[in-house]
Amino acid sequence: MKMIGALLVLVAGAVCQEVVQDTVLHPGKLPLSQQDLTLTPLVNRHDWVNPEDLMAMPQCIAQQDQSTWLEVLTRCTHRQCTRHFGPAICTHHQWLTQLSCLSTAFSPEVVSEYAAYCGRSVLAKAQLFEWIRTVTDRTWLVEAGDTNGLQSLSPTSLAKGYAAISVINKAPRCLTESTSTSSLEPFDRIMASCSFEATSRHTGNAGRPWEYRESSRSMVALDYEIVGYDATHHSIEYGEYFEKQCFCKNFHAESATSDCSGPGLDLTSEWLWMNATCGSAALPSNWTKELKTTVYDYIPVESWHWPQCVDSMPEETIALADQCTTDACEVDSDGYCTVMRAVDRACYCHNISYNTCKGACHVFETRIDYVEWLHGLCGDEHESKALPSDWRRLATVTILDMIPWTWFTDSNGDSRLAIGKHLGNSEVRSSCASTEWKHLSLILVNMATFFVTLMGPKLGSGSRSSHYENEFSWFPRGLGMAAFTLIANGFNAFLVQSTPGYEDVPMIELALLWCSLPRLTWLVLLIVGVQPFKRSIFSAAASCLVAECVLQALSASALYTTVAYGYEHSFYGQYMARLAASPSAQWMYFGALAWLLVIVVTVVSLLQALFGSIQSHSSTEAKTANPPLAAEMTRPVVERWTWLEEKLAVYWIDKDWDLEETPLMNPEGHTYAVYGTLPVKGPDNRSNKRGPVRLTLIVIISMFFFWVAQGVFWVGFIGLTAEEFCPPNLGFLTVSWMVSSMGGVMSVVYQ
Repeated sequence: MKMIGALLVLVAGAVCQEVVQDTVLHPGKLPLSQQDLTLTPLVNRHDWVNPEDLMAMPQCIAQQDQSTWLEVLTRCTHRQCTRHFGPAICTHHQWLTQLSCLSTAFSPEVVSEYAAYCGRSVLAKAQLFEWIRTVTDRTWLVEAGDTNGLQSLSPTSLAKGYAAISVINKAPRCLTESTSTSSLEPFDRIMASCSFEATSRHTGNAGRPWEYRESSRSMVALDYEIVGYDATHHSIEYGEYFEKQCFCKNFHAESATSDCSGPGLDLTSEWLWMNATCGSAALPSNWTKELKTTVYDYIPVESWHWPQCVDSMPEETIALADQCTTDACEVDSDGYCTVMRAVDRACYCHNISYNTCKGACHVFETRIDYVEWLHGLCGDEHESKALPSDWRRLATVTILDMIPWTWFTDSNGDSRLAIGKHLGNSEVRSSCASTEWKHLSLILVNMATFFVTLMGPKLGSGSRSSHYENEFSWFPRGLGMAAFTLIANGFNAFLVQSTPGYEDVPMIELALLWCSLPRLTWLVLLIVGVQPFKRSIFSAAASCLVAECVLQALSASALYTTVAYGYEHSFYGQYMARLAASPSAQWMYFGALAWLLVIVVTVVSLLQALFGSIQSHSSTEAKTANPPLAAEMTRPVVERWTWLEEKLAVYWIDKDWDLEETPLMNPEGHTYAVYGTLPVKGPDNRSNKRGPVRLTLIVIISMFFFWVAQGVFWVGFIGLTAEEFCPPNLGFLTVSWMVSSMGGVMSVVYQ
């Protein structure tokens, strides 16, 4: 008996070992390499395999009704003996699945129930094909050729690419809760059918994906596999994604039962989301017309800016920006909607216009900025209401902007003068003198001075009472000449101000401006310079010079204001390009700048003449072996100037009538060494005359350039203000100026 028992134990051990070795099964799988596409079949024992060795349920099957799938698996699963004791005794039973049964049971008819849903996604269909091929060894799903291209996937297999599942958060709630009318599937179910992850992942018991549950007499899935992008043999960042083409083919926003109806933020978010995901083909043809976006119709609050004249805007206009603030979509780099606070252009522009704001908003640069701000804010469809018809003119430099004096314009940038207030009045315009007549007035004033100077008696031909004449009488005489001109200007300004409609014209400013009228003072001084030098002539010239200095000082306010205004507003930049629309303005500002330059050059030249800088400079450079380049360039001018001084000094000495009255004893008590009827005209006398000669030449040349600069200024001023300033009784004013100029010259010529 002991021998028989030992033998039975050995036989049982051998049998059990054989069974155990035969039941070590390995599930088949598709190779990862594209070059090796051979299928490794499931390791089985006589056509039977353990259910847990089957591949996990595909993702697309798990998302559908699994009853048919499980029924087929159950039908092919039976209780089988896996251990025997002897030929007839079974020591262990196990539920196994028959592969040949599965190959027949998973017929194309069965697979067709799931193929439509699984066929939405390329990756899901490839995963189903892998399962069918491994289990049934069949190379198609429903019909031959329906798996072409699934054996070797690549990123190009996803025709429209993919997007992160997180973009659903950028879709409005009304869209994510809608249902597709074509498939009667909700948004999230269609999205789930198209989703995948970065890598394939098991959900459940990956080591035991199936089991036969005796209590329900059915196969039960303990695990299913989520399809991954790694099926394309490429990798992406970890996360969840969905195929765009899959979603767009099965969800149509236009026919979906969503609540995103009517123009508004929800509809805008929906259409932007669908356009970024599926393109414009999935949207109506005119879908862009009702978008509530910040591209144009809505301005983000952080991008809102005020014009420079915001301090002159009414409080209700400023508060209007808050009242018109709402939610709008800002399109991000991917084309999706980001909700943010924005100002509604239509709302704001409906309640504002050019005349809503006054003050600084109508003055020059701030007006231009204000008009540009209004046009940028309310252009196109809102332009007709917010902007005046001549807004393009207001957005540039106008005639009034080119006039530098504040008394020409009011606080709103409009003309203070009657002609500026009644430009449309034909009677007012017809009463204005033409520009040609104004230019003729300047010529007449200067011609009157010219004829008085030429026709008057020769200077110094009167009695020779200069010995007893006060040496400084020329100074009060010069002041009187200036006062005579100033009184005439004041009288003319009073006449202008007393005219109806011109009450706002300031007398003082207008009188000072008229002091800058060009005068032929240089001609009077030139006539003095070419005559023999006498004390009486010097007195006449000095009187004329004092009057001119006073008048130039009085006109400095208007001319300097013009230059300062021009530099402040960049009128002198780029060859006066900003004044290109008005050549008259270019002449006026050029004349004012030239006047200022003449002032500077004259002062410097007079200081050099008084302190002998020219002479010392010339002698120093003459002794220098290697003179500077600047000295070499100016040497011809200095030589010509010195020659002119010498000639004029010799002329004065030869024709000097005052030498007859020169005493034999000089003021220092010394007597002349040579006796005769007249003192000797030697080099010392020539040297004494060069100082007055130099000063005289500088003054005459400076007065000539003053006359030219002021003439240019007034020619430009008359042309610029032709439509803005129309002084009444211009003929009478011209006569008054002529009388004033003639009287001043006569006081010199006939003294």
